[in-house]
Amino acid sequence: MMDRSGGADRALQGLAALILAHDNVPQLALLLRWLGRHGARSFVHLDARAHAAQEELARFAPPRCTVLPPARSFKVAWGGFGMVEATLALMREALNDPATRHLALLSGTHLPLRPAPEVASFLFDGREHIDLGFAAAEPMDQKSLRRFWYHALPGREEESALLRWLNRNSWRLGKRDLARGLRGMTPMVGTQWWCLTAECARHVLDFVDANPWYPRFFRFSSIPDETFFHTIIGASPFTRALGSAPLYQRMAGYSPMVLRAVDLPAARASGMPFARKFDSRVDAAAVELALFSAEATVTSRRPDIPA
Repeated sequence: MMDRSGGADRALQGLAALILAHDNVPQLALLLRWLGRHGARSFVHLDARAHAAQEELARFAPPRCTVLPPARSFKVAWGGFGMVEATLALMREALNDPATRHLALLSGTHLPLRPAPEVASFLFDGREHIDLGFAAAEPMDQKSLRRFWYHALPGREEESALLRWLNRNSWRLGKRDLARGLRGMTPMVGTQWWCLTAECARHVLDFVDANPWYPRFFRFSSIPDETFFHTIIGASPFTRALGSAPLYQRMAGYSPMVLRAVDLPAARASGMPFARKFDSRVDAAAVELALFSAEATVTSRRPDIPA
């Protein structure tokens, strides 16, 4: 893998990158260095169980990076409320910095696809970049009201027949009254990853702090990281200026596919500033190519894309 230093600039000044990660610290460090080199600050949450990653990141962490200590970290299970708690903790930390103007939620498997000035042009246009849609009774999965109606246990159902059976039969416990449970708010859904203005992010935190019933409602709902923030924003004036979620990814069911080097042309053609899921342990060339494309000042020969 490469880490091209390039020339430092301030194109991303005012951006707080909120990063949820749990492993592969060397690749995470590449993302952190790229962000810091272009003026962004990074705030990292590592899963509370990722003790080795905590120690490793302490050695790798570059300047302009804040890592939440273990005492303020959460256990993050797929589809569980810990993901929401970790995100809220990162938002609070980022907004303690008066220089924060935008907050972008990223994973440790995100990488930039475009030079920093182009990323800034996409993110800093005054809009809330979030995938926002109405939850519907159908289809059963994805953007379904089932996520609100029924309680669910966190975890990947494809890895546990028992978990799958429990969650698929939770309807037997009864359907929640959403009008009462959400106090008139419209259920909204969308992908997890977003970029918000600081004003919108403060509105989210103020609402959560003023309405303790709201996180209680979502604590045992299904995949709340794709509904919790969306429902608040959907009921706010910030819906007047919405933009596309800033991410390219290819999904297989509920999981993103690992991007290979041959996927990079399509990823860049999407026009999105970031992509996931990258994994240097699976395809180091894809990581190298993504970072290469994100450096506007690179003059050396571009690595070849395998056929």
